[in-house]
Amino acid sequence: MQKKIDNEKKNDTNDKPIIINRKKIIKEKINKIEKKILQFKKEKKVIKLRYYADIDNLTKKNKKEIQLIKHNKFKNFLKSITSIIDKIYNLVKISINSNSTENTVTEGIRLTFNILEKNLKTWHVKIINKVNIPFDPNIHVMTINKEINEHKNNKIVKKIKKNGYIFKKEIIKKAIVTII
Repeated sequence: MQKKIDNEKKNDTNDKPIIINRKKIIKEKINKIEKKILQFKKEKKVIKLRYYADIDNLTKKNKKEIQLIKHNKFKNFLKSITSIIDKIYNLVKISINSNSTENTVTEGIRLTFNILEKNLKTWHVKIINKVNIPFDPNIHVMTINKEINEHKNNKIVKKIKKNGYIFKKEIIKKAIVTII
């Protein structure tokens, strides 16, 4: 019996390095697995952040595109109504020149134009209709005037034939002018 116990002790002592080695191997495997788990968690976090960044970028891009579309639609709308605005402006000029100030139609036209002019300012639309200013080819188109001396460099706007329009800083329509 004693031999059996001695054999077990020998086996036990022989088994201790194996058990310790197995524990080390298992701990190393656990450490590797834990490192992989941490790595996967970091990767998941990075992927999630990229996903949210992509969504944020797409949202910003779409907002810019929507603003551009609205801007272009409004600009096209303004281009389409400039002739109507010109006609109302001409009616106002005619009604000012006529002496019938009691006429309700004339007064209605003036009031309508005043409302239209206020709305245009609200929408950041400027009317190009000033006279006695230097000719600017960026905002004016010159009509042929036989009296003009071509050698004169300081050309002054004498008369506005058709108003021009600026939306924010973009030219919608250049003013047609005669110069002196």
